[in-house]
Amino acid sequence: MSEIRPGRLFFGSCTAITALAFTFAAMSGIMFQLKSEFLLDNAQVGLIGGASLWGMALSQFSFSALCDVVGMRNLLRAALVGHIVGVVLMVTAKGFDGLFAGALVLAIGNGVIEAVCNPLTAALFPDRKAGMLNRMHLWFPGGVALGGVFIWGLDLLGADWRAKVLLVLVPALAYGLIFLRETFPPTEAKAAGERVVDSVKAVVTTPLLWLFLLLMTVTMSLELGPNRWIPAVLQAGGMPGILVLVLINGVMAVMRANAHAILARVSPPVLLMVGCGTAGLGLLGLSYSAGVAETVAAALVFAVGIAVVWPTMMGFVAERTPKTGALGLGLMAAAGSLAVGVVTTPLLGEVADSHFTQTLQRPVIAQMAAGVLANPGSSPASLLVDARAVVAAPDLPTPQTSDFLRRAAAGEAGTAVAAQAQPLLDGADNKSGLLSFRYMAPFALLVCLIFAIVVMSDRRAGGYRAQVDRARLKPAAGA
Repeated sequence: MSEIRPGRLFFGSCTAITALAFTFAAMSGIMFQLKSEFLLDNAQVGLIGGASLWGMALSQFSFSALCDVVGMRNLLRAALVGHIVGVVLMVTAKGFDGLFAGALVLAIGNGVIEAVCNPLTAALFPDRKAGMLNRMHLWFPGGVALGGVFIWGLDLLGADWRAKVLLVLVPALAYGLIFLRETFPPTEAKAAGERVVDSVKAVVTTPLLWLFLLLMTVTMSLELGPNRWIPAVLQAGGMPGILVLVLINGVMAVMRANAHAILARVSPPVLLMVGCGTAGLGLLGLSYSAGVAETVAAALVFAVGIAVVWPTMMGFVAERTPKTGALGLGLMAAAGSLAVGVVTTPLLGEVADSHFTQTLQRPVIAQMAAGVLANPGSSPASLLVDARAVVAAPDLPTPQTSDFLRRAAAGEAGTAVAAQAQPLLDGADNKSGLLSFRYMAPFALLVCLIFAIVVMSDRRAGGYRAQVDRARLKPAAGA
């Protein structure tokens, strides 16, 4: 049997997380362009962005308990296939359905990576789980930042959005080569003689895990929901939104690289409490920002707050509920991804759509629509239907106004109307998108208070480290 090489396996895990991050950066970086090329509204783009996350949740849940049954190497090969097939589906898509399918397959590959790499890192470093999980997951924001720089460069070159998606294949093929012939360890639970059925029992009978599963749905929504929308929302306002995403994730990567030093001074629940409260302040600031300086300042506060929440949540569960094994970690990642994909990302798009007309002046839009009706030319029937609805309604009807401006900006009524419609469309998308972030701030306060209760409970029970020692698994006899 070949020797297990922890350094090589950890490096491969970091590379695999980078591939996951490139997927996130690419999806965030193309949302604005997808709206223009395929005439999609915010809700439809939110569904595509959401599929790339809830599909990840289903994959994490399905494969997290199979690491020792199917084998970690085989699962990672399946992840590579998912990345390749997903990229092909995306770049060959002709409309919403193809984009949705490609995003979903990419998400499945990402979910397999999370299902394997979290328990793999916990098994490789049993005495430093929270710190090493933070170190591995620094390559998510680090990968988003790196991918974001490449995407910005492609924007400067005027490259098609498909080139951004193809970037995912670079780290994907790299982790495939790194893991090709490596020997993988058993998960920590299996090394302790725990069976899959024991992990299932532990999951069912551990209230602390269920509490953190619920909290994970909110904390991951705080991080990934706004991050998914920030590039498109800020780009609509004339800012290089992808660079703001790079800034946010650069800060997150630096903080995750130093998380071990932070965790040496404070317990994970304290760090989670402070982080979520700070993230809420950042989101509130973003929702009110009106210029570059305000936006960057709020983005930095948000980045500092959310930086280490995801891996610290995973580390907490790995340390405090080790009997749940890979299944517990997989459920944590799945719960967060499912919440962001099914609820948060589409909901932020719907909230933005619902506020779309608030920054628009009805006389301006109605006059433009009346002009299109007076000179229909070769305008398609769908544009004329939306124009009639805008003219007839006493107030601007949200879906018809949005559709009218998007079609007009795409040139369906001629270049003169497009030049008039585009700034109005961009301004409304920017203001309504920023406003949607405000709806996340109360949830940040709620989880901040819950983490405060966990901190006080730990102190009454002898402290966090004493709780970890009580939960620690004992090696199997003869191991």
